[in-house]
Amino acid sequence: MLTSEEWDAVPDDPDPHENLGYELVDLTVIQSETDDKYVFLPAEESSLLEEAFIVAEADVLVDLRE
Repeated sequence: MLTSEEWDAVPDDPDPHENLGYELVDLTVIQSETDDKYVFLPAEESSLLEEAFIVAEADVLVDLRE
């Protein structure tokens, strides 16, 4: 986690990997059969216990590869 000084030094448009330390991972997307909800799971099963889960409304999802 970044300290407040480190956070202040991050550019306004940071590179997710270089500036924030994020690693891109492949995700498996599963849509609910009963409503418009989705589950995003790491493609590798070994990451299931290590990774955090995100709960979000559909209108806040953005494809960062575009």
